[in-house]
Amino acid sequence: MILVALTLLTAAQAAQSPRGFIEQVYSGYRQDGFNPLADPKLYFSPELTAAIAKDSSGGEVGYLDGDPLCDCQDYDRLAAKVVTILQPSAKAATAHVHVDLGQHEGRDLELRLIMTPSGWRISDVLGPDHRSLLRALQSANARR
Repeated sequence: MILVALTLLTAAQAAQSPRGFIEQVYSGYRQDGFNPLADPKLYFSPELTAAIAKDSSGGEVGYLDGDPLCDCQDYDRLAAKVVTILQPSAKAATAHVHVDLGQHEGRDLELRLIMTPSGWRISDVLGPDHRSLLRALQSANARR
């Protein structure tokens, strides 16, 4: 019975739309202490997950010194709105998200998504400065 439920859950996640995935990700922030970096494989592509793991290895703070899905370290409250979704293919999409951090502070982020065997995952995050998180992590990891 449990195996059937897990199979159905995996199939539902794989069939989920990019918008549904992003909305599900940001709904996690309704829980106190939510941190997508606690289990990055649930949210990020294998390549980005590996770069995050390498960046945080060695017990020191690496390049990533905050939450990449809000481009922040602290916030009063967090609410996100998917502004647009562009899906040029069945396996790739780009989500433009406005993240409201409270106290009249917000961010516009671009999340690049890919379809993986586990469903949609974030393959890159471009912040307000349009810098690629993946490329920045890879560059910082290469310098270590």
